[in-house]
Amino acid sequence: MSRYSSQTVLLCYLARHGMTDSSVVQEIQAGFDTRRPIYERLFEPGEVLYQLMRLSSFRSPSPNRGDWFGLAGITPNSVAVLHGLAGRSTHKFRVIGHFVAIEGTAAGLGRDWGKEIGGPGGGTQVFVPRALAGFIVPIGPVKSW
Repeated sequence: MSRYSSQTVLLCYLARHGMTDSSVVQEIQAGFDTRRPIYERLFEPGEVLYQLMRLSSFRSPSPNRGDWFGLAGITPNSVAVLHGLAGRSTHKFRVIGHFVAIEGTAAGLGRDWGKEIGGPGGGTQVFVPRALAGFIVPIGPVKSW
């Protein structure tokens, strides 16, 4: 058990990765249930992460990979995201290099159709800063569980 609060672990991690803008920090912080443990986790080559990626839409014709990932069994409700009008599909990613990311429990969020977030949360999720994106490569879509 860490001697630091979940919030402290998260804020220190974000600061070390150059994320100090208060609006960015608040948005990331809102994604985690800070009443539950949040910790830095070492990911090693060969591990697998999953992401619920937006499908193409008029508003977003070429959706990009995001910064939020989950573990096997990820569902929209478990990580508080909405399918949105275009929907989402589950994609598998392989870790190809050692890196440290933040892992914790997804916070329950009210529905926000503009950001396509909302739901009960409660699942494990991982935040990987863009600067570390090169350590994760896409494998492709998978069938949802």
